[in-house]
Amino acid sequence: MKWEQHSNGDGCNRLKVEADWSELAVDYDDILAEYSKVRLPGFRPGKVPRSVIEKRFNTEIIEDLSQRAAKRLGREAVRESGAETLGAVKAEEIECDRDKVFRATVSFQPMPKIDLPDIKSLIIDDSGSDPRDQISLKLLELVDFKVPDDLVKDELALEGTNGNYSRSTEWNAAKDRIKLMLILKQIARQEGIEINEADVNKRIAEKADEFGTTTKSLQAEFAKTGDMQRLSNMLLAESTLDYLLEINESGE
Repeated sequence: MKWEQHSNGDGCNRLKVEADWSELAVDYDDILAEYSKVRLPGFRPGKVPRSVIEKRFNTEIIEDLSQRAAKRLGREAVRESGAETLGAVKAEEIECDRDKVFRATVSFQPMPKIDLPDIKSLIIDDSGSDPRDQISLKLLELVDFKVPDDLVKDELALEGTNGNYSRSTEWNAAKDRIKLMLILKQIARQEGIEINEADVNKRIAEKADEFGTTTKSLQAEFAKTGDMQRLSNMLLAESTLDYLLEINESGE
């Protein structure tokens, strides 16, 4: 795979990615194997010739391959570039066809510079409000950086909210959630706080029990919807807030 940086001056980072067909062949075969399970008249299940599957489902297979390759190679290119992303990595201008060179442009918002306050001086009072809420509000007050509008729109979309809410309560609340999450992730990195797979699976098991379903089925649902990373981020935020609460209550 090859990549090069590209910018059009809109504040979004872009990488032009290029890969030989050999780097997509395994993905293609995996997708083809899934389509081979489809029942077709005149053939026994699982016995449909590869050439028939390729001809019958060519458009669908290439579309699936385009999305899978763009996502995988995009992540690899971003990692190799050393960039730190804010939000999702998106692919555009995708060129994908069997036995041909793959090309795409991946775009992402770069992580803003976040100057953290003294995390041991976040004053907690006895007003009766949740101490974690107090710490959260204090962090939002002390740390200032711009949250890109596209990221706020994505956050609102995840909640099923559509439209232009740039001056609404919903918009400002979403922006504050994103801002707080980024601040807490920065603190977690600074303080060496981590969330591992076991932590995520434990929370999923708790939710599965609460919803009356199985851990395995809920894990599959999280993986399908892409919410696994969101859950991991939420757990990291919770752990970081607990840490901040502890050090500010103890005065250490």
